[in-house]
Amino acid sequence: MTIAVYGASGHTGKLVVAELRRRGVAPVLIGRNADRLRAAAAETGLPDATVRVAGLDEAALADAFGDIEVVISAVAPFLEFGEPVVRAAIAAGTHYVDTSGEQGHVERLFDVYAEPARQAGVTVVPMVNDGGFLGDLVGSLAAARVEQPRQVTLAHRHTGGAVISRGSGRTAIANADVFASGGVVFTGGTWRTDVPARTTEITFPGVPQPVRVVKFALTEVLTIPRHVPADHIEAVAEAEVAALFAGLTPEFAESLPEFPEDDPGNPGRFLVLAEVTGPGGGARAYAEGTDTYRFTATAAADAAIRLATDGAAAGVLAPSQAFDPADVLDSFAARGIRWSVESMDHTTA
Repeated sequence: MTIAVYGASGHTGKLVVAELRRRGVAPVLIGRNADRLRAAAAETGLPDATVRVAGLDEAALADAFGDIEVVISAVAPFLEFGEPVVRAAIAAGTHYVDTSGEQGHVERLFDVYAEPARQAGVTVVPMVNDGGFLGDLVGSLAAARVEQPRQVTLAHRHTGGAVISRGSGRTAIANADVFASGGVVFTGGTWRTDVPARTTEITFPGVPQPVRVVKFALTEVLTIPRHVPADHIEAVAEAEVAALFAGLTPEFAESLPEFPEDDPGNPGRFLVLAEVTGPGGGARAYAEGTDTYRFTATAAADAAIRLATDGAAAGVLAPSQAFDPADVLDSFAARGIRWSVESMDHTTA
């Protein structure tokens, strides 16, 4: 199989290259700087890897993707750099996966590129990462337990000593307006920014007391309505986390390390939760693990290999439309991911 990584010299890109190598795939490294790409190839144990230089010119990118089955885009912020890559992938007939966590980018892929991708026979799967990807999968599994899903509440929680990268900081700055507004809520058959979250408290698995939450711009709120027939779908986060994102400054973002490492004595942990309720009962599902960036690389490599091996329908797809949720989550057990789905005892009218 031929898989390429665009943005291969960045923090997430290098981790994706290393994960593909671990799985026996020698990817093509594509980006804007030949020296950085060759250094990334050497650092990831692939000194003889094929390196291709292509900026954000669509024709040059399409040429670079010409013999590639799947491209993984790890270039961020996706709002600024993402569209030329997906346009080029569609033009080249190359399946596409990205690691975005940006609502605006994910929304635009579905709105603008679904039909071109379908006509080209190309599968596009955005937000394959530690957050929205898992959120979509566990949301699908929880909804399958509820006969008439009415409301879906999505939440993420991070604990431990994780450090974010400079690229993630820049991405947060590029999406500052979205984080300040809390993003969209799906209600009444459409996505709206002017609707507050109904959920104000959540008891996360393993936490004895409920925590205060507010509306937050998680990307899976854009994908779950495409395969779960619920009336209201919202995303929330702990109030302190939302305030941190809303208050991030460009100066702080530039002070962050380009290639961060978690404290081994206090690794960062993440948990992604979906609660689904209806008139006859409810269910919730969650997935949890450690090291957000390395897991994002695991998920992106896994998705690309699945597309190259098994394929999926053409068009822009939610993760649960492209892959079997339980099968994917089970495959991550060896990488430390735990997941569960269980019934809830409260209902919603």
